[in-house]
Amino acid sequence: MLRLIVIAVLILFGSACSRSEIAYQNADSLLQYYAWKTVRTSAAQRDQWQSVLQTTLRYHREHELPVVIAYLDLAARIIRETDGSVGAACLVDGGLLIYQRHARLAVDLAVPLLMELDVDQVERLARHMTQRQKDAVKRYQDPDPQRRKDARQERITDRIEQWTGKLNNGQRAYINDALQHIPDLTASWLAYRAQQTNTMLTMLQTGAKAEALSTYLNDWWVHRDGTSTETWQHWRVARNEFVQLMDTLAATLTDRQRRTLETRLAALREDLESFISDTPQPVKLQLVPACAFSLP
Repeated sequence: MLRLIVIAVLILFGSACSRSEIAYQNADSLLQYYAWKTVRTSAAQRDQWQSVLQTTLRYHREHELPVVIAYLDLAARIIRETDGSVGAACLVDGGLLIYQRHARLAVDLAVPLLMELDVDQVERLARHMTQRQKDAVKRYQDPDPQRRKDARQERITDRIEQWTGKLNNGQRAYINDALQHIPDLTASWLAYRAQQTNTMLTMLQTGAKAEALSTYLNDWWVHRDGTSTETWQHWRVARNEFVQLMDTLAATLTDRQRRTLETRLAALREDLESFISDTPQPVKLQLVPACAFSLP
């Protein structure tokens, strides 16, 4: 059910504006379809969940979407900044904050549906999650170290180019070199996901109460409880090294790449702004320590 978060956060990190607009415009249908595909929800279950879904999406439009737009404005401001102390660290930590906000909504959305699953549906969910785990291992854990390393570099480079346009050979070489210093957390992430998923399934199979399930999913999806000390240490190293990568890469952007980045940010912002409620709540983002200035 964590994919509920992915659908929501797509509106933030999707590089193609049309794709993000389609995802947001059809969020209720996408979520309903995913629930049906995953556990074969009945018509009665979908009807009952519909009110939760509509309430959550309305809350997102009124409270969370303005925060996303404020974040995009912050990104645009940082691109124009000449002060080196304001950069990737602010955007990375701000992005994590927004992820957590969406993760909390995903819990509120998932728990009512999970609590309505019968024995057969829980079993179907278990099979679905097992297959997803196998697919992820196959995709990200190539047994050949060099192929795994090359695939990781291409994934990260592609994600950057979705925002900046094509990078030159020097920029690609720098990314390749920088990645040597960034721990690959894929194996520990997959093991953690399998561990947490198994606990969730056990809770569903043994009739856990909604409050207990909500607490567990918040601890998992929002706070990543259960992560080993070693993984947290590696994550902090990866975060710091990635921030350094992005700050250094930003200084090498050509005028064309910078214009592409600004244009794509502005277009995404414009698309998402059209979905804001007619009476949005005032935006008040939590201060992110990594920023050299307060968020709006």
